[in-house]
Amino acid sequence: MSTNILKKCPACGSDLIITELSCQNCGIKINGNFAVNELAELNSDEWKFIKQFLLVEGNISKMEIDYNISKRDIRSLLNTINLKLGGKNMIDRHELASTANGSKVIQTLQEKIIECGGQALMPVLKGEPVPFWLSSTKGGLESKGLRGVVLEWRIFDAIVKKAISLGGKMYRGDSAAQSGAKIGSDDLPLDTIDGFIATEFYGAHIGDTTLRRSTYYAGILDWAGIARNHRSQGQGGFITIAPEFMNENSD
Repeated sequence: MSTNILKKCPACGSDLIITELSCQNCGIKINGNFAVNELAELNSDEWKFIKQFLLVEGNISKMEIDYNISKRDIRSLLNTINLKLGGKNMIDRHELASTANGSKVIQTLQEKIIECGGQALMPVLKGEPVPFWLSSTKGGLESKGLRGVVLEWRIFDAIVKKAISLGGKMYRGDSAAQSGAKIGSDDLPLDTIDGFIATEFYGAHIGDTTLRRSTYYAGILDWAGIARNHRSQGQGGFITIAPEFMNENSD
């Protein structure tokens, strides 16, 4: 019996790749690194949505009834799927959901993603840039490298505030998080990005482990010009807040 392709490692959350193909008839096996087409970027719920959309021949009114959601939500889901498949669509800023009381950080992120048509490439310190896009909820951003997680506007804002309280510099904690370090330990302190957001926003507690989310928050803040993302200088990678944002989010 066949199953859907897993996209993320259940142990550490990293991307999975296909390394073996086999023939059900003759049993031959082919090893290598095999690319997955763009349609594999869609999750199971998005596949079901598209299937139903085709079955009703694109009738949004029927989709409203089937999904019990508004036309606006239907269009948002279609926009998200369109972006994942390489399309572009300008988003009306008034549709964006900001929970950060109009902070400069949130305004900057929203304005830049709108300018890019709802999707952009996140610079990384090693390797190819990572695609990210406006979430269907409009409450934040999503990334190809972190499936199923909405990088919320309010969390970006909180990271910047926390970094400012630390003097404008904050360690990511991504390497420690990926290696399974415990939150609150010397390897993953509470004042690292991963330690901080895991306990403040993702329901984790001291002593738990957490996913490596800081890589994406740090990379997108760098993309927006709000912070600079730095390689490790012996104590782990870190961000520094841009001078023009240092006084905007202090309590």
